[in-house]
Amino acid sequence: MKRNRVSILIGLICLALIVAVMPFMGACAPKETPAPAPTPAPTPTPAPAPTPDGVTAAWHEPEPEFVWKAQTAWPKGCGLDYLQMRTLDFIEYWTKGRVEFERYSAGEIVPGYEIFDAVQLGTIPVALSCNCYSMSKSYVSGMYCSAPNLPAVAKMAFYHGTEGVQQTKDYRTPVWIYLEELISAAYPGVVTLPSALQTTETFLYSMKPIDTIEDLKALKMRSVGYRGDVFKQAGCEVVGMPAGEVLPAMERGVIDATEFANFFGDIPLGYADTAKYIYFNPYSSQPCDLNLMFNGDAWAEVPDDLKAQIKEACFESMKWSLSECLFLDFLAFREAEEVHKATVAAIPEEVGKYIYDSAVEFYETTRLDDPELDKYMQYWEDFEAKYGKYYYLVPTLVS
Repeated sequence: MKRNRVSILIGLICLALIVAVMPFMGACAPKETPAPAPTPAPTPTPAPAPTPDGVTAAWHEPEPEFVWKAQTAWPKGCGLDYLQMRTLDFIEYWTKGRVEFERYSAGEIVPGYEIFDAVQLGTIPVALSCNCYSMSKSYVSGMYCSAPNLPAVAKMAFYHGTEGVQQTKDYRTPVWIYLEELISAAYPGVVTLPSALQTTETFLYSMKPIDTIEDLKALKMRSVGYRGDVFKQAGCEVVGMPAGEVLPAMERGVIDATEFANFFGDIPLGYADTAKYIYFNPYSSQPCDLNLMFNGDAWAEVPDDLKAQIKEACFESMKWSLSECLFLDFLAFREAEEVHKATVAAIPEEVGKYIYDSAVEFYETTRLDDPELDKYMQYWEDFEAKYGKYYYLVPTLVS
């Protein structure tokens, strides 16, 4: 009896265990995997549209609308060439690939001094130079390279400081429009745009020290343009010669001194190696204004929206160039003395004032017989009346 009760108890326990685990047994059973949905048929890729000649076109970068040859008036690698090549960089960037230049330096297509004639005739559609090279046909245009006693920042304001220029980007002051008229009259069809504005050019590279006015007047020097005319007015002996002949002439003693261009750009050409003394003028000397010119027919083909982009790019390049020159000129002071063993100094103030007074006298005398120069000087006098009293503050902006 006792054994039967034990058997019954064991059976009940087993039954309870079976009932307890039955829900889990269903969960552990393998589930039937549903059949996968049929993969949809791929959408056919449309064939590329044929070009008119039936050849399928591959994708590529947009082609520039204009590809122009452009030559500077300067030897490859010199400072002036560097600055004006950067103007071409600005234009290509500003126009987002619509314009591209094939680039050349002086002599690679035409000699540098023939640059204005070449762009007028269409030998090159784009040229970059300064207006010393246009003086043979428009004497007063040289003033835009050698403006009378204007510091670089003041010169920029004189030519481009229109009302609201920061917003409008309209850089064409009345005196700049006058340059456009002068160049167009001398070289019909040629369009003039800004390119670069240098810091004040080195006053003189000299083989002899300049301590007095008499020291200056005793020099035989190479100079060109209005600068040369002012030195003549000051009583100096002035000769003209191409840039490539200047340093050999100094080395042989044919000349005692020369002016050329901006400081940082002159050093790689050998001026600091040849000259014993490098002089700067404490009075305002002439910062060189560099321009870009278009052949008239080439410019006429450019749509108005692209013309506006090119003009703005040139204006921005001109403003950039002054800060670049200031930066590189400063670094060049030490290089000239430590590496090239030249003496860098400012000429005595009495010499600077003497040149300043000689320049004023030259301009005042010459304008009496030159109506075009007289008109330029009227613009200058108007600017002087408005801004001349602020010139002395310019150094405080960078000191």
